[in-house]
Amino acid sequence: MVKIAHVCTSSLSHKILVDKLALLKKRNYDIHLISSEEGYNEKLMQNYDFKLRFIYMNRQIHIIDDVISIFRMTKLFRKEKYHIVHTHTAKAGIIGRIAGRLAGVPVVIHTSHGLPFYEGQSKKKYHTYRFLEKVGALFCDAIASQNKEDIEKIKKYAPRKPVYYEGNGVDLRRLDEENKNISDEQIKILKSRLGISNDKKVILVGARFEPVKDHFFLLEGIKHLKEYQNESDFICLLAGDGPLKEQIQQKIEDYHLSNEVKMIGFQTDIYAYIKMADLIVLTSEKEGVPRIIMEAMAFSKPIVATDVLGTRELVVHGETGLLVKYKNVESLASSIHVLLNDEGKRKEFGNNGRRRIEENFTEEIVVERIVKMYQELLQVE
Repeated sequence: MVKIAHVCTSSLSHKILVDKLALLKKRNYDIHLISSEEGYNEKLMQNYDFKLRFIYMNRQIHIIDDVISIFRMTKLFRKEKYHIVHTHTAKAGIIGRIAGRLAGVPVVIHTSHGLPFYEGQSKKKYHTYRFLEKVGALFCDAIASQNKEDIEKIKKYAPRKPVYYEGNGVDLRRLDEENKNISDEQIKILKSRLGISNDKKVILVGARFEPVKDHFFLLEGIKHLKEYQNESDFICLLAGDGPLKEQIQQKIEDYHLSNEVKMIGFQTDIYAYIKMADLIVLTSEKEGVPRIIMEAMAFSKPIVATDVLGTRELVVHGETGLLVKYKNVESLASSIHVLLNDEGKRKEFGNNGRRRIEENFTEEIVVERIVKMYQELLQVE
């Protein structure tokens, strides 16, 4: 049996990996999941049977911490004698790849869930992160990308490495089961608990409170939408947590949006909120391929999102939702306004989105690509 270590920086990333890893396990791979313990969700992991290993990794660049993490991970890799080390997320991608090489692991792979360097960053950050990705590429056999646009960028900084398109997907069978188990009565109770009257349309934004998700752009749009709608017949729920939480709350107050925007915290189970929502919005500066949008489309929900890397690979403008130019407040507000006031269009976009997920973005499709990649790379060895 092929023994594989999947490595991510923190346990917060388990949610984006576990469904595909469960399918890989069914394909007779021995899966170990390695991360720092930060954000570990015991309730989530009760549904999965993986061997977990916790090794601290500092999210920030910290030479001493990083060297210690590399040492500990190298020791673990040597002990477990993995056939493949497969890394995810930026910091784990550096530490895991270096440790994999030092431990003599036969195949080391890194998946980019959206490159950490992108246009719009400061020059210092852009060149630092690009340099680190070039270094990481020296310590692996192949690189995979969750979106197609990043592939050419990866080939430029790692010209001697094979680059695969991995894509991203959701477990439709599980999501359909979740959907079926959420009753109308549960939605009614949830709305009551949140103080949402039945005549209000619900906008859901599920995103970590960090700069790249740009909740401040979102709030500017909502402020403008409030004037656009001419009446507050909607509420926008912000699901998430992160370092910008207090600043976002302050901006809500500054814009006098306390009646229109409600922060509901990080939700372990987001599906009832997705089902309750009339519209899903995401205003990121860039994405890999956004899971919240895939899950929403699986629930047949229409989307308004920024026309940026990763998201535009998933959302088809005028077919599954509306894409708006990043930082165009007027376009964001008017697009939300259009869909809030057109139930037929919301239903049409939602149905089209569901079909797009079925045809292009399921975990089964992604796992087939991963298995093929593993087979090709192991044959080289």
